[in-house]
Amino acid sequence: MKIAIPLMKERIAPHFGASSEMLLVEVKNAAIERMARWNVGGDTPLEIARRLVDLGVEVIICGGINRIYKEWLLSQGISVEDNKKGNAKGVLKEWLAR
Repeated sequence: MKIAIPLMKERIAPHFGASSEMLLVEVKNAAIERMARWNVGGDTPLEIARRLVDLGVEVIICGGINRIYKEWLLSQGISVEDNKKGNAKGVLKEWLAR
């Protein structure tokens, strides 16, 4: 499973598309296999969403997200876990443990 988390330093960004950096995580059997930071630069939220689809991301863990982008991601088969805040790795570990 591939998971993407928009970042503000080490924390989950307050809003999808407001961050220039994304944490990409590969998970297998509920364990983190790989983690990498991806600089998305000045791309629009829709361009970021399209890239995440192309990368095979299955879950996005984020703070807020515009309803239009959330619905589009859901229509592409990506689960959106929004309204999350805190340290990105800590929230990820909590999410994996559920």
